[in-house]
Amino acid sequence: MLTKVAEFRAQPAALLFADYCTSQGLTVQLQLEGELTLLLADSAQLPQVEALLTEFIREPDHPRYQAAAWQQSNSVQLESSIRLPSKQLWRQLPLTLLLVVLTLAVYGWQQLDFRAAAQALLLTNNAELWRWLTPILLHFSLSHLVFNLAWWGLLGAKIERFSGSGFLLQLTLSSAVISNGLQLALAGPNFGGLSGVVYALVGYCYLSDVLSGRQRYQLGHGLFGFMLLWLLLGFFDLLWVNMANWAHLGGLGCGLLWAWLSRDRRHQ
Repeated sequence: MLTKVAEFRAQPAALLFADYCTSQGLTVQLQLEGELTLLLADSAQLPQVEALLTEFIREPDHPRYQAAAWQQSNSVQLESSIRLPSKQLWRQLPLTLLLVVLTLAVYGWQQLDFRAAAQALLLTNNAELWRWLTPILLHFSLSHLVFNLAWWGLLGAKIERFSGSGFLLQLTLSSAVISNGLQLALAGPNFGGLSGVVYALVGYCYLSDVLSGRQRYQLGHGLFGFMLLWLLLGFFDLLWVNMANWAHLGGLGCGLLWAWLSRDRRHQ
């Protein structure tokens, strides 16, 4: 007989804990109920599950939980489907998905009428306040688009899960304004791309892990070093593409500052 043990607002956390329970030989099941994910356990194993839950609440970022998730490959039974329904995914990652959709839509617009898209979105009139944000939606090649959306999808989703949509929105808006403003001031208005925001996410995720001593975002020294090298190569004009170098630098600085200011923040 299964008994309800706990309710999770964040389904990824529920899946992570359930995978760990399964790796310990315990029988658990997850059930969707509105915006909540219920954890059910075998009544005979209730004390063991509750003890593990106490440990999980105290130290949710311990590597043993992620290791169990990889081992189990998310094999825990979730009512209806182990995969998130699209509506549920939109509830959990609304900002991450919204920016992807907007960026793809703008790229499609650029293919149909590049001049109109550029005139509408470039930072050519700083009195029109939306233009301080809209250059992040413009991309000038498919590789540029794919590179930026891959980083945004990876890191943006992690930040939104761990820290919430509100925090990701603050980080995105502030880094967009700072990176776009710096690029405008030092190089002019002919630029676009999500790269400044991406560098903010990179800086935030890397320094957050360094300051906390945890591997929540798992960016690693190697990837961070690669992004720094890419930034330096752009400044020395050693790449085959034109780079919005000041936007990258401004975004990186913004992300590092956010990580420092929120170093004592508890992510739910």
